[in-house]
Amino acid sequence: MTPVVSLKGVGKRYRISASRSSWIKDLFRPGKKSSTHEFWAVEDVDLEIESGATLGILGRNGAGKSTLLQMISGVSRPTAGEVRVDGRLAAIFSTGAGFNPEFTGRENVMLNGLILGISHDEMLARFDDIAAFADIGEFMDQPIKTYSSGMKSRLGFAVAVNVEADILVLDEALSAGDAAFKKKAFQRMYDLRDSGTTVLFVSHSIGMVKRFCTEAILLHKGRLVTTGEPDEVVDRYRELLESSEKAKKAQGDDRERQIDYAIEHEDEEDTPFKNGGPANGDSAKGASANGSPTNGARGRKAKGVQRPTGEATILGAEMLDWNGDQIRAVASGSGVTARVHLQYLRDEEESVVALTLRNGAGLKVFSTNTEDEEASLGPRARGERASVEFAFAIPLRPGSYAVDAAVISRREGNACMSQAEALAALEVLPPEDGRAVRGLVDLPTEVRVLEPAENQPPA
Repeated sequence: MTPVVSLKGVGKRYRISASRSSWIKDLFRPGKKSSTHEFWAVEDVDLEIESGATLGILGRNGAGKSTLLQMISGVSRPTAGEVRVDGRLAAIFSTGAGFNPEFTGRENVMLNGLILGISHDEMLARFDDIAAFADIGEFMDQPIKTYSSGMKSRLGFAVAVNVEADILVLDEALSAGDAAFKKKAFQRMYDLRDSGTTVLFVSHSIGMVKRFCTEAILLHKGRLVTTGEPDEVVDRYRELLESSEKAKKAQGDDRERQIDYAIEHEDEEDTPFKNGGPANGDSAKGASANGSPTNGARGRKAKGVQRPTGEATILGAEMLDWNGDQIRAVASGSGVTARVHLQYLRDEEESVVALTLRNGAGLKVFSTNTEDEEASLGPRARGERASVEFAFAIPLRPGSYAVDAAVISRREGNACMSQAEALAALEVLPPEDGRAVRGLVDLPTEVRVLEPAENQPPA
């Protein structure tokens, strides 16, 4: 069978400068030693992908996964080697690649169809299905530059899954979507896979790669390490992660993972960990002391919560409105969602994520956890990433607030695996109706004025 995607000796080289002005200085210093050097993001990759395959692409941050997919998709040209693609290819990148920021959503949908070789009339016939799947309402006629990353992700996915592509490329495309959209998107991905569409899928969720993919490859430092069944490749990936973990100190490695995660998502508007905050163990007063899970009834804290062991990492968090768009400010009385991202550094059968909201003075105004809310994280594998969303109302006094989080293991006496403070910041604004919030919390209140006859003592 002829492969639908073929790569022979493919590589991508970049020139790295010590500073932004270095390359300019080099132009005016002929004969001097150059201050730039070459960096191969992908090097000498040979790969063939058969029609109908579902290929999972694994690797650490900086391994070359996105660069590889960009070359396959035609977004980037290889420096060396040859890439051949047989069939209509639709690609979805989390950064919104392929959209013109000055054009409206509607104009970008039509433009993407033309790029894929679909006629204008055919795209008009498919437009209603695309708009319904994206579900971004009136923003369809607004410029893309006004979209949040979540909205760009929704629109990109809606286009890609409604143009009947032979090959679908997914590069962490759903990282910015809300829970409801992700569920709908994953269902469509399964439908496309079952219909015979070839799917190339990058994800940091090992469990998702094992469940969804028929084949997998592992990239490391730009080179193809291994290919094969997902279970075999995942095992090799875990070995690579374990050897890397042993080579570094726990604290330094923990900080590196957080920085790697931020760099990987640096082009997104809702970059996790954007507001900063101490990493594991940087403060003794984190969620392990104030937001720990309870044993049974709400408010009765688990005993024996310790200093973080470093066996998990809280990668970051962001605050969203109930449409799934990132926010930095919200009116008092509105609803918000705090989304916390974490990674497990060991196999874990049962864990709990705790969340604490503090005001500008450091006072805890709200605290809960997945156990109290009856939401189970289930078993997690070493290296697997997870995201947890806490949705709640904000009936608070206007001011600055911040989110703390912790990951607690339910074995070994509720050991704190990771904790971090000030993961995401939120500015609470005055209520939209203009009323004053005189206390710490604006509690819903009903007032009745009694008539004299109603206020008489009983005879």
